[in-house]
Amino acid sequence: MKIKKVLATVLSVAMVSSVVACGNSAPESAQNTGSETSTTTAGETQAEETATSSDVTDTITIMVPPITGDYVDLLDGWIKEFNQDYPNITIEVIATSWDDHTEKLTTMALAGEAPDIAEVSYAAIGTYVENGTAIDISQYIEADRLADYDQNALDYMTLEGTLYGLPLYITIQALGGNKEMLEAAGADVESIQTKGWTYDEFLEVIKNGTVDDRYGFVFANAGATTQDFINIFGVSAGITSSFTSDLKYAYTSDNMLSLLQAVETMTSSGYMPNYAVEAGQRLVMLQTGQTMLTGKAMPLFENNIKRNIEKMQASDPEAVEGTIEMEYVFLPVPTMDNATASVFGTVDGMIALRNNNTTDEHLKNVLLFMDYLCSGERAATVDNAVYLTGVCESARKAQESFELDQSDANAAAVAYAISKVVAPPTGITAEQSANAKTMMDETIVPKFQALLAGETTAQDVYDAICSEAYNLFGEENCASGWIK
Repeated sequence: MKIKKVLATVLSVAMVSSVVACGNSAPESAQNTGSETSTTTAGETQAEETATSSDVTDTITIMVPPITGDYVDLLDGWIKEFNQDYPNITIEVIATSWDDHTEKLTTMALAGEAPDIAEVSYAAIGTYVENGTAIDISQYIEADRLADYDQNALDYMTLEGTLYGLPLYITIQALGGNKEMLEAAGADVESIQTKGWTYDEFLEVIKNGTVDDRYGFVFANAGATTQDFINIFGVSAGITSSFTSDLKYAYTSDNMLSLLQAVETMTSSGYMPNYAVEAGQRLVMLQTGQTMLTGKAMPLFENNIKRNIEKMQASDPEAVEGTIEMEYVFLPVPTMDNATASVFGTVDGMIALRNNNTTDEHLKNVLLFMDYLCSGERAATVDNAVYLTGVCESARKAQESFELDQSDANAAAVAYAISKVVAPPTGITAEQSANAKTMMDETIVPKFQALLAGETTAQDVYDAICSEAYNLFGEENCASGWIK
């Protein structure tokens, strides 16, 4: 079906009130684990008679993870198109995996060797503002080009009134599962997709769905993706941001303890693996019947799974070995007692970074290319691949003829999920954002991994989080009790 007007409308409205200020999440291919890092140089053949940004040659570096499974390949083609108009600008691509992208980017930035452009989740922007590498892009891009982007999307690339990047997409992330298995386990799938479900209902379903050779629930939580569980499933416990509405750090609340206790219950009962699951592995487990329900999940996985089943039926060696027939369903996360139903959403985009070679003239070229990537056909290609509506007018225009192979039930589930995305509180500072990332990377992630493995308890993890947070933020700036 074509992209539904109702979906596009809900997305546009929801972006005014979205997105959760946590995580470094982004669309991904079902088959791509992003395990390799490579460098590609494009633009070597220059058309001298083509219009240029200046007569001076320039080189721009861009660092990107596999935003879509074939994004780096697409990027190579887009660079060649860009060079038709700007043959004096050479683009060098640094391709990363999802697991190493943030660490590599941070390391390079601290060494004064940051790429000129990098893909980031807006929640990570504070880190680069704090270390002095993020750049106010508003002075290097024409006002008429900025006007192409939705202001509410630009707001998420803004910190303390300063614009640091351009949005590429807004996405929702929740759960995905095998419809037949879920219904056999007692789930009213269609009702859940449009009305949500309680944590108790969820727990009963994954209990019933757990058999000798199949988990009831699997979530990607290895390495950097550990924070995905905290962000995406955290809304089950009412944690929709790193900070509360009065800007207190949220992970010291009773909500966090309840979330950790839920993990402890699921792993100790055998409903969920007691080991870290790689991002690519969890979808393979769904495709092969090793799990009934999985996360993180996005609407685009419906297409991934359909295409993989088609390959299996055609005896294509590229099909995941052991693929089973299934109908993919997109579901919201459950809601615990005392929490309000919500769904995780995030905005990702491109930011400009300062390095040892940065000049004002160079930054004009950087923004020229960054705007090119985040708009028009390029942005539409990404949005189409992940079943989303563009966040700039030129991308939406390019999407008009695109046909979306999505079931009506999943489209309705997406609309419901988008309506439940909660906006982050206003007023979060760069320092708060950077400190929250430090807490996530250095305390929450390693402690969570130990909890998964049964090496510690939910209470001990919670106590350690509180101790570190009190030292970093001050106890008076940390939430206590149950937050709404």
